[in-house]
Amino acid sequence: MQPSAPRIPLSVGYRSSRTGRVVSLLVLGVILTVGCGCVGAFIGTGINAAGGNDTSGSAAVPAIAALVSAGLVLLLIGLLVTSIVRSGAWLEGSRLTVVGLTTKSVDLRAARSVSLHAAAVAQTGVSSDGSLVATGAVTRTPVLTVTADSGTVKLGLRSRESLLIPPPEMYALAAALDTARCPGAAEAAAWLRAMAADPRTMLL
Repeated sequence: MQPSAPRIPLSVGYRSSRTGRVVSLLVLGVILTVGCGCVGAFIGTGINAAGGNDTSGSAAVPAIAALVSAGLVLLLIGLLVTSIVRSGAWLEGSRLTVVGLTTKSVDLRAARSVSLHAAAVAQTGVSSDGSLVATGAVTRTPVLTVTADSGTVKLGLRSRESLLIPPPEMYALAAALDTARCPGAAEAAAWLRAMAADPRTMLL
């Protein structure tokens, strides 16, 4: 039996203070859930008053409005927490896997096209409690896009703290791209090696 290729984790997603961010989101979620529940109840009461409902059935509309408002907030916070906890990517031989809210995987040998371009991303900083705050700066992030018959996978080559992935990981990605025989693969591999050799090298 042929041994499986080793898994090479890629330094994307949150690399530090992940627990602090999750705790901050959960605290914010509790506050927003209570607040939105109260707002929903207030709106429901206003709807009752506008409709002239009698007092016997007046509790149902505010309760439903409060539950819907709180449920939407919980759903949003749940998605944000999931994206923080699950975010990551790795290489296994020629197979690239990117995990966010969903998991997408592609075999680079079967790719139909590959591109590497720079995307402008708003930069964030970390506050003392571990939460993210906008700094107003914009960071240019290299984004690798691989299209195959199974779908399209996109990989930003920075962590959520705006750090480029380290040179060994860029070289590993470039070596994996060498197995692809599709438009854009050779150019993307060359750019990765250039950025690995000199991190100041950035796509135009």
